Amino acid sequence: MKPWVASCRETRDHLSDYLDEELDLRRRTRIMRHLSRCKRCRAMLESLTRTLEQLRALGSVEHAEPAPATVRAVVERIRLDKP
Repeated sequence: MKPWVASCRETRDHLSDYLDEELDLRRRTRIMRHLSRCKRCRAMLESLTRTLEQLRALGSVEHAEPAPATVRAVVERIRLDKP
């Protein structure tokens, strides 16, 4: 094991912390070096990054008001279903 470059396992185990910038300088540097050399771990990082961006976007979407015609149709359907 090279002390200046992280392994795939170490990199995978710390990708989330790497993205959140929660690693000490030594470990961050080791992972950066590994990512510069490992296509598979870079792909995993890109996938995790996209997933987190999509999850964050879900929380920021404002709820749109339904169209008045939709509201009327739903209310009418409820009235028709009453015993």
